[in-house]
Amino acid sequence: MANTVLHAQPASSPAMPGHVSVPVLGATLAAFATISFLLCMLLGFISPEWGLHRPWLQFYLGLTGFDVRSLALGIVQSLIFGGYAGALIATIFNFISRRFG
Repeated sequence: MANTVLHAQPASSPAMPGHVSVPVLGATLAAFATISFLLCMLLGFISPEWGLHRPWLQFYLGLTGFDVRSLALGIVQSLIFGGYAGALIATIFNFISRRFG
């Protein structure tokens, strides 16, 4: 068994203001929105009578149903709006963190 040395930082260390990477959070939310859209489309395709997909899909512009055009349009919108939301949230967070953190 090897000897292991653990070094702990003191509990009284000053907190560093947080920083969020704008591109990383933008890409993360774009991927989340795209995956969620695809799962919603899949659910609507598998079980349209449940209607669980309708509340999600109402936020997308120009979708006509479960066709290739709507699928492509929804993916593009998910990437754009998710990326925009992530980039804006990260920018606002970084500004507030620097200003008040």
